[in-house]
Amino acid sequence: MAPSAAVPAATTSLAARMFNVFATPGEVFDEVKGSKPSTANWLVPTLLVLLVGVLSIFIIYSQPAILQQIHEQQTKAIDDQVKSGKITQAQADQEEAVLGKFGGPAIMIFAGSIGVVVVIFARVFWWALVLWLLGKWFLKAGFSYQQALEVAGLASMITILGGLVMTLLTVWLGKITSLSLALCNLNSDPRSLVHMLLTAVDFFELWVMGVLAVGLARLSGASLARALSCTFSYWLVITSLFVSLGWFFAHLSTGFK
Repeated sequence: MAPSAAVPAATTSLAARMFNVFATPGEVFDEVKGSKPSTANWLVPTLLVLLVGVLSIFIIYSQPAILQQIHEQQTKAIDDQVKSGKITQAQADQEEAVLGKFGGPAIMIFAGSIGVVVVIFARVFWWALVLWLLGKWFLKAGFSYQQALEVAGLASMITILGGLVMTLLTVWLGKITSLSLALCNLNSDPRSLVHMLLTAVDFFELWVMGVLAVGLARLSGASLARALSCTFSYWLVITSLFVSLGWFFAHLSTGFK
């Protein structure tokens, strides 16, 4: 029996892979496919995304203009419930008192940071599962979940740049926003369906989807066109679902008008 071929070692450093994913993701993912499994490939980028995410939360919720805007939105939502007869004015006063007590910057930064930790780790594991299932079910490929996890982790490097840009835009404009189509309509109601749809079309999110598609193509051996079709079809379905749910819950307490 002929001896099995040895798995080649990585040819570039982890730092090089994390930076090269911006310019030459195909080469990075070819290396992932041909190398031994490496926890660092997904864990280190995820921790860096986490660090930038917590820093962004601290900066954003330290801005008086942002805190005032959030307070006004919360107050408007309570007022809408009073006008629609959902609650009495006395109940509204109680809700506003609670918001005043627990809506300070320190609590918002703490809660936001916890949320960032959960979302970032959930996101990388979820996208690894999505890539693995897309490869298995639609592309009939046999790569491992670990390889998909490394692709998802390395691709998340792009969200670091996206987070920095979002933080700068938020501080500059005095309103929580990202590099999305919502920039074309900053004064719209954030609870409106149009605003939510525009916000969903985010430049960095689309960039991440494209890089994930490259990773799927390299791991599965399928064409980039097929990988793009699978990845963006999933993104379109899941984004539509979340936008619909967001709009539904935003209007649940005040009625649909």
